Amino acid sequence: MERVSFKNRDIDVAATLHVPDGFDETGRHPALVIATPGSSVKEQIGANYAARLAARGFIALTFDPS
Repeated sequence: MERVSFKNRDIDVAATLHVPDGFDETGRHPALVIATPGSSVKEQIGANYAARLAARGFIALTFDPS
């Protein structure tokens, strides 16, 4: 798990990147973006899904919607 950020117009959006064990940057991997509902944050439900997806070989990015 790695903390990352990206811009949404003028807002810096905090995100968490989950990668599978043995991740190789030079390879190709299936990826998903998980936006949590308005009543949740990326460290709650999104993190649970992302960790399980990463364990199955996916890259998963979770973030709090701006």
